[in-house]
Amino acid sequence: MEKHDGSFKMVNILKKILIFTSFAFLCIIPFSSKADIHNPKDTVEEKIWQLEEAYFANLYKANYDGVLAIVHDQFLGWPGSIDKPIDKEGSSVFMRKLIPSPAPCSFTIEREGIKLLENIALTQYIISVGCKGKDGKTKETSSRITHTWIKEGKSWKLFGGMSYDK
Repeated sequence: MEKHDGSFKMVNILKKILIFTSFAFLCIIPFSSKADIHNPKDTVEEKIWQLEEAYFANLYKANYDGVLAIVHDQFLGWPGSIDKPIDKEGSSVFMRKLIPSPAPCSFTIEREGIKLLENIALTQYIISVGCKGKDGKTKETSSRITHTWIKEGKSWKLFGGMSYDK
């Protein structure tokens, strides 16, 4: 009987260790500082795509301050509809001429690619825009966009870009 009692005690001890370890593991998971790989909303890539969406959402609302808040001070961009590259100040002038007041537009971004290298991100996508004219008809346009983002502290800023109107 002694042998049986000893193995029974050992099994009980192992069960208790297993239960405690499982409980401790489950308690630690919510406090993990790593991104949840099963939740794409929690990735750096998704944060960059959210900034792309915010850029155009603010642009079509004529919220220039909202757009410029995510543009780097050393920005250099070349919209497809102008002859030369522009800096942040030139971008401000360009967007105010392009969208002088809130525009009834909708847009979709077709994500074609993103690459990350430490504090730099490169996005490439097609943006399709539909804007209602005064006649009530919707005019559709699309452009290929390349944007370069740079991380400054904890924030990502738009550092450069280029577009090609299709």
